[in-house]
Amino acid sequence: MSRLPVLRYALPPLAAALLTLAALLTLAALPPGTPEPPPPYAPADALATFEIAAGFRIEPFAAEPLVRDPVAMEIDEHGRLFVVEMPGYPLDVGGSGRVMQLHDADADGRPDSASVFADGLTLPTGLMRWKGGLLVTDAPDVLYLEDTTGDGRADVRRAVLTGFARSNPQHNFNAPRFGLDGWIYLANSGTAWWTKKFGDIFGGRGETIRFPGAPDAPTLGTNGYDRNVRFHPDSRALETMSGWTQFGHTFDAFGRHFLVNNDRHLFHEMLAWRYQTRNPDLPIRSALADTPDHGAAAEVYPITLGPQHQLLTDRGVFTSACGIAAYLGGAFPTPFEHAVFVAEPVHNLVHVDLIAPDGASFTARRHREGREFLASEDAWFRPVGFYTGPDGALYVIDYYRRIVEHPEWMDDTVAATEDLYEGSDRGRIYRIVPDGAGEPGWLGRPQLPADPAGLVRALEDANGWRRLHAQRLLLDRGGTDAVPLLTEIARAGAMPEARVHALHTLNRLGTLNASVLLEALQDAAPGVREHAILLAEPRLEGDATLAEALLPLADDPSPRVRYQLLLTLGDRATPAARAVRQRLLFAHVDDPWMQLAALTARDLRAADVLDAAIHTLADHETDGRRLLFERLGHLAGASGDEATIRRLLHPAEGYAGWWQAPAMGGLAEGIRGRPSLLRPHREPLADRFFTTSDAALRSALLGLLATGPLPDGAAARASRLAADGTHDAPRRADAVRLLALAPGEAPDGLFAALIDAAEPMPVQEAALDALGRLPGTAPARHLLGAWPTLSPTLRTRAVDVFMTDEARMALLLDAVEAGTVLPATIGWQRRVVLMRDTDAPVRDRARRLLYVTDDPEATSAGALDEALTLPGDARRGADVFAQRCAACHRAGPVAGTGFGPDLATVRHWPRAHLIAAVQDPARSIADGYEQWYVLRKSGGAVTGILDGETANALTLRTLAGAVTVPRADLAVIEPAPGSAMPAGLLGGLDAQGVADLLAFLRDE
Repeated sequence: MSRLPVLRYALPPLAAALLTLAALLTLAALPPGTPEPPPPYAPADALATFEIAAGFRIEPFAAEPLVRDPVAMEIDEHGRLFVVEMPGYPLDVGGSGRVMQLHDADADGRPDSASVFADGLTLPTGLMRWKGGLLVTDAPDVLYLEDTTGDGRADVRRAVLTGFARSNPQHNFNAPRFGLDGWIYLANSGTAWWTKKFGDIFGGRGETIRFPGAPDAPTLGTNGYDRNVRFHPDSRALETMSGWTQFGHTFDAFGRHFLVNNDRHLFHEMLAWRYQTRNPDLPIRSALADTPDHGAAAEVYPITLGPQHQLLTDRGVFTSACGIAAYLGGAFPTPFEHAVFVAEPVHNLVHVDLIAPDGASFTARRHREGREFLASEDAWFRPVGFYTGPDGALYVIDYYRRIVEHPEWMDDTVAATEDLYEGSDRGRIYRIVPDGAGEPGWLGRPQLPADPAGLVRALEDANGWRRLHAQRLLLDRGGTDAVPLLTEIARAGAMPEARVHALHTLNRLGTLNASVLLEALQDAAPGVREHAILLAEPRLEGDATLAEALLPLADDPSPRVRYQLLLTLGDRATPAARAVRQRLLFAHVDDPWMQLAALTARDLRAADVLDAAIHTLADHETDGRRLLFERLGHLAGASGDEATIRRLLHPAEGYAGWWQAPAMGGLAEGIRGRPSLLRPHREPLADRFFTTSDAALRSALLGLLATGPLPDGAAARASRLAADGTHDAPRRADAVRLLALAPGEAPDGLFAALIDAAEPMPVQEAALDALGRLPGTAPARHLLGAWPTLSPTLRTRAVDVFMTDEARMALLLDAVEAGTVLPATIGWQRRVVLMRDTDAPVRDRARRLLYVTDDPEATSAGALDEALTLPGDARRGADVFAQRCAACHRAGPVAGTGFGPDLATVRHWPRAHLIAAVQDPARSIADGYEQWYVLRKSGGAVTGILDGETANALTLRTLAGAVTVPRADLAVIEPAPGSAMPAGLLGGLDAQGVADLLAFLRDE
C-alpha cells in the first residue's frame, strides 16, 4: 500500500498538495519492488501513514524539536500551551523531565518556538492549570509550579500533596483533572508490586498521602490505598476513591468518571467510597462497571507495517489502553457528543466508543466495526493521551518511540540494547478536526473573558474546555459578584450542562440556597436532577423540606436519578427513607447496581429485608433475586444474627424455596471466621448434604461445612459415595469436593484414581482440584505421568495445579521442554505469569521456552523472502485464499469455513511472520485449535479440534464435520503432533502469488 497523503487524510489544500507531490517524487525515485523505508519518519512523512475515519482530518500541530517525549498538555485561559515531557522513561530517574511552554512568534496559530517553564523533574506524568501556575504530578509529589517574575520560568516549586509511590513509570500516579464539583482528581492504579529486575529503582510502595507542613490536615493510607484520590489544595480536603485507573481518566459532560487500564479499555466508577464503606458487612465485589459491549481485552484493528511487539505483548487486542478522554469539544458531528477516545500505543491506533445509558450504568459500542477511528502504519506512532482544545479540536499526544513497553516485561536481550531510548529526541502533537474546520487561532490569545459576568456566560458555551476553565476561574477568584448571574443560570440556563456547572460553583462558593436546589430537583434534564440530589445530600439532616422533596423522585423516569436517590437515602435513618429504599430495591432487583445501592444503607436491617423479600420475591427465580438472597444471607452471617441464621438453616414447614440455596451460600461467606455459630448445626447440615437431590442446595451446604471441621463420619461417607459409580456424577463430584476440605481423611490414592478417562468429567474435575490441594510436588508429578490420558479440558485445568508454586512451575517447564505439554495448553495469561511474575530461574527459562518472537529474521521463510519485496494485489490474493485457505478458514466477511481461526485477526501481523506461520503452521498454533487424536474402544480413530466436552462425551471438529465420542468409548486421547493445517501450503505458488495473498490477509 503506497502512502499517498491525498488518499489517506485531508490537510489544508496547499499543505496537502505539497506533501502529495513530495510523496510522489519519493516513490517515483524508488525502483519497482523496493520496500518502503522503515520508521522513524519525519513529521510530514508520518502524516501519510494515517488512516482516519471519514469526515475528519488529522494535521500536525507541534513536533520535534519543539517537543520531545510528550505525555500531557494544558492550555490556559490566556492561550498559553504547556507540555509535559518525560524523556526518562523507562529507567532514567536523573531528573530529565520538563514542562515546556510553546510559543507562536509569527501569529499563524501554530507553535514555532519553545521555552523551558520547569526542569529537573523525574518522571512527570501530567499537569493542570491551577491558580497562577500549574499542578504537575511527579512521584512522590503533586507539585505547584508558578512564574511570579514574568520571565517564563517557574520560580515557585512546592509540593502541595505527597506520599505517592515511585513505582514502575507505567503505574505512577498521574493526570490531575479538575472536576465539576471543584475537586482535583488524580489517577492512581497502585504500585507494580511484582517488579523483579528493577526493584532498586521502582520498588517503592509509597507512603501516607499528606499535605506537607500541615500535620492537622487529613491523610490517606499508603499510596492512597492504591486507588484514585481527590483533593483540594485550599481547604486541604482529601479523599480516596473507590476506583483505580492506570494512565489517564476522564469525566463526561455530567461528571461521570470513566477509567482505563491496559487490556480493560473503558470502565466506570459506580459507587463512591463513602457509600461503599457505610455498611461494612456488605460484600461488594467491585465498585466499577465495565461498559463496552465488546468486552475487556477487546479486539483492535491495527494497520501497522512491521509492528514492534515485545515479549508480553498480547497481539490484536487491547494491551496498552491509556489516555482515555471523553470528547467535550462541541465541534464534532452529533454521535461524538457521547464519544470516549482511548489510546492504544502498542498497536499504534486510537479507538472510539460511543456511550449510552444502560440502567443505572452505561454501555459502550464501537464507533466503527472492524476499523479504528485512527490507525497508523507507522510502528513508532505511540498515542498516549488526548486534549480537547478551546477550538473544539482533539489534540493527540504522540510519544513517538520505537519501544514503549517497560524492560521489566521485555526479553532481556532487547532490554539490554540501546533501543529502549530510540526516539527520545522525538515527539508530536496532532490536531484532529472535522473536514472544513478552520485553523486553531487560540495560541497566545486570551480565550476567556476577565470579568465575572463573562465567565458565567462561558458556562453556557458548547465547548467543554471553556465551561470547565470558566468555572475554575470563578472559584479561584471567589467573591460574590457572580452569584446573582450564577443563580440565574442554575435556574434557567439554556444548557443542562451549564445549570450543573452553576449549581456546583454556587455550592463551592457557599452560596447555594435551598430554593435553588428544590427547583433543580424538578429540572427537566435528568442530569441536573441527579446532581441536585447529590448536592442536597449533606443538607438533609438540617432541612426537612429538602428531605421530603427527595422522596417523590422514587418514581423518576431516569434510572440514574433513581440510583442516586437510593445512594443518598442510604444515610437517612427514617421510616419514609427505608420504605422508599425497599420499594426501589424490589422494583429494580435485577439491576445489580440498584440492588447494591439499596444494601449499602447505613441502617439496613437485613432480617427485615430478608423477610420482606421472601414474601415479595420468592414466587419465581431470576439472577437478580438470587443475588439479593445471597447478599442478605451474607449480611445475616456477618452480623451474627443467630435467630436469622437458625431460620435460614432450618426453615419452618412449607417455608423453604429456591431462595434458600443462594441465601445459605451467602451465609457461608458471611459466617467465615466465626465457626462457633455453626457448631450446633454441623451434623444436620452434613446429613442434608448427603441426602438432598438439589445440586444448588448441596453446593451451599458444602460452603457451610467448609467453615469448620467435618463432623465425625462425614469423610468416610463421602469416600464411599465418591468411589461408587452407581450414583450420579454431580453427587459424586460434590462428595470429592467435601473430601477436599479434609484431604488427609481421604483414602490414599482416591483422588488420583478418579482422574480416569472412564470417569464422568465432573468427577475427574473435582478429583483434579482435590489432588492439587495436597502438599509438595507429588500431585504435579502424578499429573505429568497421567498426561497422555487426560482430556483437553482436564489438561487446561491441570495447568492450574502447576501454577501454585515455583517448584511445580519448574516441572511444567520440564514437560514443555520434553514436548509432553504444549505451550498452547498453558494459555496466554498463564504464560505471562510464568514469563513475568516469577523469580529469575523460572522466569528466564519460561521466556526461552514460551516466547514466540516477531523478529522477521527469525520468522521469514527463506526462499519466499522475495514476496516481501513485491507489491501485492488484494483482489488476486482473494482468489489465492479461496483456492488454498477457504476450506478451513474465513477472513472476516470473506467466505470460508470455521474449521480454523478467522484470519481477519491476523491482518496486523508482519508479512514475514505470516509467511512463516503458513509454511510451518505447527510453530504457532492458535489457542483452542490444537489437534487431538482419539482411539475408540469400539474401533477406529478420530483426529480433530476439540469442539466441546461434557460429563459423558467429547466432540471433535473435523473437516468432514463434528464427531461425538462417548466417554465410555474412549481408549486413548492424546495431542496429535503438528497442526491441522498442512505444512508447505504455499508450495507451487510463486513469489507474486504469495505477495498477493499477504495483501489480501492484511487488507492492503
